[in-house]
Amino acid sequence: MRAIIIEDEINVRAGFIKMLNKFCPEVVIVAEAGGVNEGCEVIQQSDFDLLFLDINLPDGTGFDLLKRLENVPFDIIFVTAYDQYALDAFKISASDYLMKPVSPIELKKSIEQLSQNKSQRGLTKQVLKERLNTNYQQEDKIIIRNTETLEIVSVSDINYCQAEGSYTSIYLCDKTKLVASLNLKEYERLLQPYGFERTHHSYLVNLGHVKSLNKIDSYLVMKNDGTIPLSKRKKNSLVLALEKRFLG
Repeated sequence: MRAIIIEDEINVRAGFIKMLNKFCPEVVIVAEAGGVNEGCEVIQQSDFDLLFLDINLPDGTGFDLLKRLENVPFDIIFVTAYDQYALDAFKISASDYLMKPVSPIELKKSIEQLSQNKSQRGLTKQVLKERLNTNYQQEDKIIIRNTETLEIVSVSDINYCQAEGSYTSIYLCDKTKLVASLNLKEYERLLQPYGFERTHHSYLVNLGHVKSLNKIDSYLVMKNDGTIPLSKRKKNSLVLALEKRFLG
């Protein structure tokens, strides 16, 4: 299996190739690139079956690169540190989506499945553009992933998120608890555009599910009657955020 890897961090790229050599010797890297422009050049100049593609690149994204191709007669495995792109990756029929740091076991499993399927995507430029231009984020869904599962969740179903060390516990409105492998800071970045605010160093709350705010004792009451602590330094900014959301 001949492959290209597009990854901007040279050390990460070297480590990934070393892992492939050890655990997936059937995969031979025939070209490397560190960005969108360079990647387009090596793709056009190379004969290969599989593309390992990072998403965040210095001169664009992996999706920008794909949009510039006439067709995609090869399989794609995305390799990235961010979960929020997973839906877009699956939407364009990517073979797999590996999270950094990549596990040798997950990498080997991905290559084995690919070898068994022997799939050729053959997406035309028109089909590729249609799929990439349909943004799943507009549907208000995010990926919540841990070591065992990958859940597709509607943002409106999330009540609040709580930090658990380097992990995040995500509590849904039906009281389901999901444990995610990203920290709370990452979910704050993902969910702020949807009306989530940090109320405390350990809590991120969906303002749409807040029922009341107790200024004296510094806590929020949610629609399900649960309570969330509110730090003193966050109180004023949260009051303003609630007023902006509900009063305009």
